[in-house]
Amino acid sequence: MRFQLDIVSLKGSVFTGEAEGVIIPSLSGEMSVLARHMPLVTPLTTGVVVVKTSQTNLYFSIGKGVFSIANDAAMLLIEDVESADEISEEKANEAKRKAEEIIAKGVEGEEKLKAHYLLRKSLVDLKIVRRKRKLV
Repeated sequence: MRFQLDIVSLKGSVFTGEAEGVIIPSLSGEMSVLARHMPLVTPLTTGVVVVKTSQTNLYFSIGKGVFSIANDAAMLLIEDVESADEISEEKANEAKRKAEEIIAKGVEGEEKLKAHYLLRKSLVDLKIVRRKRKLV
């Protein structure tokens, strides 16, 4: 059984198609959603989204967003998203290094929040890079 899935970012559509399942990073932990899931709306946090299609699994690194499903139609509205193919290990390592430097300086307020977000996002990107390397 499949359901329609759309992943949309601020830049536009990232994925549109049928999925057999999707794993999302909800605020309370990873959640797996299959066809005929009860209607649901949930906020998402920085993490990995896995879209299971009939041919393959697609991996996306996301920032915060919202997931909804009803009547076998699901949508992820994501603030910041990259597919596994778009992630550069070099850029992810550089972002991690920068974030760690900023945090080590002892910054406060908005700058500290941005640095922690950048660190979490870079760690998610590196997790996807390692997973992709294992699959090749």
